[in-house]
Amino acid sequence: MYNYTIAHFNSSAGNSKPKYQQFGLMADYNLSVRTDVYVQGLYQHASGGGTVSAPLNTAFITGADAPSSSANQFLARVGIRHTF
Repeated sequence: MYNYTIAHFNSSAGNSKPKYQQFGLMADYNLSVRTDVYVQGLYQHASGGGTVSAPLNTAFITGADAPSSSANQFLARVGIRHTF
């Protein structure tokens, strides 16, 4: 998947238009009829926030523990699912 987001931030300190690009990939493998394992990877890059909105210059993938300390963030997940 690919997601491109443009935001608009207007304040008395100034205006900015941060941009976020996110790319994700997921693979799923069936171990049996009711059990499967999956691997998921997500990458996000933030840009264009300017100095006015410093928090908007950092990447934050939903579901991550915390926002990145830079403009890039990578998240990987491995899971097993069993349906009843």
